[in-house]
Amino acid sequence: MSSVDRLIPVIGLLGLGGVLGWCAAHFVKTVGRVVGCLCGAIFVLIQVLAYYGLAEVHWDKVMQAAPSTEAASGLLRFFWKILVYNLPFTGGFAAGFWRGWKV
Repeated sequence: MSSVDRLIPVIGLLGLGGVLGWCAAHFVKTVGRVVGCLCGAIFVLIQVLAYYGLAEVHWDKVMQAAPSTEAASGLLRFFWKILVYNLPFTGGFAAGFWRGWKV
């Protein structure tokens, strides 16, 4: 068995991982954009209501209730663990995910 024959399954796994990583990144980006648009629309609505005196917003309390950067970082690590759980091709998946995120 030559070294090329040994590499073929590895290349196949890396290719599959890359494609799945790219697809996952595309999905996460799309969902993130939708959530971002919804958050922006809600913020604009709240500001319009506050401007016309229909609502009062206590931004200091909102800032206290917001999660810290450490919590957000932990959430990202947890999300990544879920995405790569039990994958034999994590390296290819990570490369595909990075590429899909950049496109």
